[in-house]
Amino acid sequence: MLFNSFEFLIFFPVVTLFYFLIPGRVRWVWLLVTSYFFYMNWHAEYALLMAACTAVTYLCGLLIDGRAEKKARRRILIAGIVFNVGMLAYFKYTGMLLDLITRVCDALDLPFTMPKVSILLPVGISFYVFQALSYMIDVYKGRVKPERNLFKYALFVSFFPQLVAGPIERSGRLLRQVSKPHDFDGKRVRDGLLIMLLGYFEKMVIADRAAMYVDAVFGGWYYASGAQIALATAVFAVQDLCDFAGYSYIAIGAAKVLGIDLMTNFRQPYFAHSVQNFWARWHISLSTWFRDYIYFPLGAGRGSKLRKSFNLMVVYTLSGLWHGAALKYVAWGMLNGAFQVAEGLIPPRKPRHPRLHLLFSILRTDFLILITMLVFRAGSLSTALDMLIKIPTEWGIGDFATGFSFMQALCLGVCTVILFLMELLHEKRKTLTELTDRLPSAVRGALYLAAVMAIVIFGVWGPGYSAQAFIYFQF
Repeated sequence: MLFNSFEFLIFFPVVTLFYFLIPGRVRWVWLLVTSYFFYMNWHAEYALLMAACTAVTYLCGLLIDGRAEKKARRRILIAGIVFNVGMLAYFKYTGMLLDLITRVCDALDLPFTMPKVSILLPVGISFYVFQALSYMIDVYKGRVKPERNLFKYALFVSFFPQLVAGPIERSGRLLRQVSKPHDFDGKRVRDGLLIMLLGYFEKMVIADRAAMYVDAVFGGWYYASGAQIALATAVFAVQDLCDFAGYSYIAIGAAKVLGIDLMTNFRQPYFAHSVQNFWARWHISLSTWFRDYIYFPLGAGRGSKLRKSFNLMVVYTLSGLWHGAALKYVAWGMLNGAFQVAEGLIPPRKPRHPRLHLLFSILRTDFLILITMLVFRAGSLSTALDMLIKIPTEWGIGDFATGFSFMQALCLGVCTVILFLMELLHEKRKTLTELTDRLPSAVRGALYLAAVMAIVIFGVWGPGYSAQAFIYFQF
């Protein structure tokens, strides 16, 4: 069930209404049932995998807490990690591994071909597995106490707003929230709906419209000019932000309506002054997950620069693999890691003109991120390299027909400017709710209505349109 589907527009109000009507002590049960219903709308059998992940990490948490010897606790932790990572690897990387073996055999002229397999990737598996792993590791580290109630823990793993694409929450933050009742709060509900409205604007008005141009150029890149490829890459950067941040806003807003606070997942990433700063602003829940559970255990930045560089490359290579079973994702992750290693080698110096230096740093960072975005979006790593070569060597307007009309381009341009202004306000630490709270109630109501009408009028929906899945559902 997609957030931008008509089914969800019925599902969410019904869930919310009954949540506040039923007795407080059983509200978490209602959320658990509706969360599994929400997930089973894709494929009912997917729920068995999520239940297995839940049961294993729950049991491991109890066993870890009940063992005094460190070796025994570590063995239990390793067993839980192996099971969950193994399950994730089977569904996500089996095809890639078999294809890689076949290519190696071909390169060595060995008469051996691996069978072709088609394994459907369960939606959201990368997200809920990481969330469950963090709980188990936190119990092992003594950061949280294990949850004794299996079903309350199951709700922590399956909570529907953030189930299939994050934010990847920690048990110390989310588990205690979902297990207790929350009373109706008019202001909180209003704020949550406003955040959801922003998410729908980013997804339906900007991201889905940008996808039309991006899909056309990347799909026919061989016939497109260098200028068209460069423009499509920039448009994809906007699409990717609005698609994923849009999902996060809808998830955060929906949870807020129910009285639950989720972590911020995006914080104006294109205002970053370095690639490292970019990853402190983009998909924050995943970045901090890798920081806390991979980078810190490896030693973080302690030791020599060589050791720090190695740790960074390991983290971002694994991040690339997390994003997908293809060499382009590995290259994308390694490229992000390499840029940060290079930044660490540049000695800091005090700029003469701080504002100009900051502007230059932002533009430089965005340029580097655009290179990684092209690799991320291209059909393959070889295609990405060909496209990167084509941009400077075949520069020109070109006559490749994308089917993207002038009015579509105008709407996308205007909405992107609106997005930039909103991001600028957020960068100035001014949120939408803080700004709207200053307005008279009548003006505020008219503004909300205008925003809804803008999404209805300019959103990509209607006859002939099927709700577009969010980009990160494939991961």
